[in-house]
Amino acid sequence: MVKPVKIIYFSDPLCSYCWGSEPILSRLKRERGELFTIEYKMGGLMPDWSIFGSNPEGPAIVGRHWPEASEKIGFKIDGSVWTTDPPASSYPPSIAFKAAMLQGEERGLQFYFLLREKLFHKRVNIAKTENIMDVAESAGLNMKSFVRDFEGRGRELFEEDLDFAKSLSIDLFPTYIFSSLSGKRSRLAGFIDFKRLVSAIDEILL
Repeated sequence: MVKPVKIIYFSDPLCSYCWGSEPILSRLKRERGELFTIEYKMGGLMPDWSIFGSNPEGPAIVGRHWPEASEKIGFKIDGSVWTTDPPASSYPPSIAFKAAMLQGEERGLQFYFLLREKLFHKRVNIAKTENIMDVAESAGLNMKSFVRDFEGRGRELFEEDLDFAKSLSIDLFPTYIFSSLSGKRSRLAGFIDFKRLVSAIDEILL
């Protein structure tokens, strides 16, 4: 059955507000899941540490932001990883997610959840290949296929996501793009609460 609303969801594995949106998305699926499909895209938040420019704090500045993010999202995330073992880029875990999704959405999303749980609550650098592989095993992925896709097709799909995000001028995460069967479109960006997401779905169906 074709559902009346499609949501394109731009996320990033290092984005605190994307992680904070997980419970909201889960509730949305439970309570309004019959109305929409969701397509997951990676946005490429942090190519490398050069985004910090000449700031002497470097990656540690991200960790300083996480207590504020914790208050907004409603649960604590641990930013100490940004001083002890900071991820060098969000690209490797993004590629890993695209590779995992090739084994089915359920497994791909489970992998993505476990990967970010490691970062936000267990202070694990999820940009390191060995940590990505550990999570892939924990998620029950076919490791031969995952390694192949992490080095090949997953990277290609991630690059397609980057091009798509660029074409839409996506510069804030998460970003939701809603479209209806009648051609109506709308867009929300940032940490969006449940009621506002429900309203966006209802409005596009009018």
